[in-house]
Amino acid sequence: MTTTLQQRIQRALDACAHFPQLFTAENDALKTLAQDYSQKLARWQHHEQTLNIGIMGQVKAGKSTFLNTLLFDGRPILPEAATPKTANLTRIGYGETHSLQVEYYSEQEWQQIAEQARQPSDSDSHKVACELLAMSADSNISLTEHWQKVANLKDQTEVINARDISELQGLLNQFTGNDGRYTALVKSTVLTLPDEALKGFEVVDTPGMNDPVQSRSQKTRDYMANCDVVFFLSRCSQFLDDADIRLLGEQLPGKGVKRLVLVAGQYDSVILDDGYDRASLAETEENIHKRLQRIAQQKSEQLVAFQRENGNEARAVILEYLAQPVFASTFAWGFAHWPTDKWSSSMHHIHGELQAMAQECWPDMFSQQDWGRIANVETLRGAWQQARHDRLPILTQQRESFTRESEVQFESLLARLTGRITSRITTLETQDLQSLRQQQSQCQQRLEGIAAELRSIIGDAIFAARKQTGQISSQLAEDISRHRHLTAHTGIRQESYSYEVSDSSWYNPFSWGRTRTAYGTTSVSYQYFNPQDAVEQLRQYSRTCASQIRQHFNTLIEPGALKKQLRQSLVKHLNTDSDKYDASVFRSALESAIYGLKLPELTLNVDESRMMFPFQGEVKTPEDKKRLQQILDSALGSMFDDLAQQLSSGSQAIFTQLETLKNGLQDKLSNSLNAEVSEIEAGLQRKETEIIGYRNLLNQLA
Repeated sequence: MTTTLQQRIQRALDACAHFPQLFTAENDALKTLAQDYSQKLARWQHHEQTLNIGIMGQVKAGKSTFLNTLLFDGRPILPEAATPKTANLTRIGYGETHSLQVEYYSEQEWQQIAEQARQPSDSDSHKVACELLAMSADSNISLTEHWQKVANLKDQTEVINARDISELQGLLNQFTGNDGRYTALVKSTVLTLPDEALKGFEVVDTPGMNDPVQSRSQKTRDYMANCDVVFFLSRCSQFLDDADIRLLGEQLPGKGVKRLVLVAGQYDSVILDDGYDRASLAETEENIHKRLQRIAQQKSEQLVAFQRENGNEARAVILEYLAQPVFASTFAWGFAHWPTDKWSSSMHHIHGELQAMAQECWPDMFSQQDWGRIANVETLRGAWQQARHDRLPILTQQRESFTRESEVQFESLLARLTGRITSRITTLETQDLQSLRQQQSQCQQRLEGIAAELRSIIGDAIFAARKQTGQISSQLAEDISRHRHLTAHTGIRQESYSYEVSDSSWYNPFSWGRTRTAYGTTSVSYQYFNPQDAVEQLRQYSRTCASQIRQHFNTLIEPGALKKQLRQSLVKHLNTDSDKYDASVFRSALESAIYGLKLPELTLNVDESRMMFPFQGEVKTPEDKKRLQQILDSALGSMFDDLAQQLSSGSQAIFTQLETLKNGLQDKLSNSLNAEVSEIEAGLQRKETEIIGYRNLLNQLA
């Protein structure tokens, strides 16, 4: 269906190309339809063919090793980040060449990092900001020259091509490695490789926590919202600890994500920790699975219940997947599939310790089948293939929807084209030069009355739009209250406590009554605000406002509806009973003139780069919560003022353009009439040939 529609549009364009003057407006409309449909189809095909995969987890959770194993068969393409400061957002996908696309911080964002470092705080984000500044200073890069370079880049982004994978790895280390010269200044990277294994996938490797730049945190959430499946990596040795729970709260978007896979990673290390107390590998795995499964179930129930209590059903549904962890080990995959000379030093060390434990404690050593089962990579690959399968019905529905809309537009254009051609054929068959000029004179006399009524229609539209523009602003001001609500998140922290226990023995009378202080820990839940939620609320309000303004205003002056009203009025004037005047001669030409009118539409611009709040991490104290709410309220008000001003100035510009169009309408109709007469006069000179050409054109369009 899609190819057929594109072919039909192109055939119509090719056919009309033989008569460019007759179909100027229709030709432009066909070209616009062809371009719009082609873009929608290309986007759909990209979405259909590309599965978006998000990777979440703390720094040192093994994300780079995880991706290297799943995507590159263990080759160390992605460098490991040793500390939070080097963890930036990385997208990985297929490309015709090896390339690295580097997005730098803007100078304004770097100033934000510097301000974060200056603020006295014991927060992790403050420490990261200090580390970034120190790392930048150690690199000996002239920031003045760097900002000049960034200012000349489009979207602060530089694209660097590499000859091969080795050169690309060297670039990655310079821009994303722990000791890379430019690492501190890099906001995000896009990595492309001509690797067949990457075809059909786009992977987003997210930074861990403690990001000192809100714009980067927001970009991470935007990318995550577009992911079909998210893999959340939690180390088995610290499974779903407080930092994991905070990361889920800060980076997992409230909508968009379709599937969440909890990966209990580094499974091999917890086998090593637990195995000395068990009689076999099977008993060890059974114990680990029961213990971690219980933790996953408890955490999932707590998080899901809280989200549902606060009305966040979409996020609650996603968090239910936490109760189904997938145990995996990238080291075990290497043990099963790679030659030993490809193992890292860490792999050799872990393998030796596991084998020593098995020899000492168990009746059997590890087998290749054991390593493959512990690795569990095929289960992970199956998870993202399932996500692709689940979204196919949605994609199919999207394609059918925009194809159907485009077909309706095309059929309407086709009817307009055949109407014009049929009218021209009839005119050539029934008119001669004398009668044609008489009809032109009669029509010209009516143009002033026709134009006057059309001007009146445009004037009424302008008046109604002016009157209701103020009402639009009032409605949007009321929407602020719906976007000022901040949802509380639940965190869990460990608190120490002490208690007295008896230290006496029954056989020692001197110890009777003696006690000692014992210590323990307990999990305490607390509620906090996430400043990224405030940023998201502001962004949603700005987008909602802009969308509602455009829709409402363009409903008042909707190009299609206004043209239809003008055309109906034109037809009414031309449909007169007269023996001397045949309105059909010039009707299609004048209708085409109305159809080709360029009516203005309202556009609005929202600068989201200004949406930053002076908070990082969890906002816990009542004072800070109140201050965050006040800042959000102020930002919402400022955003409304900005959009209201754009509405005022933009609508005034549209009114001015419509006034100009209204005043020149009679001249436009007259010019169209004269052009039509000239073409018909020329056609009458070669009447038979012209008629044959038009009939052939009708056959082509049919």
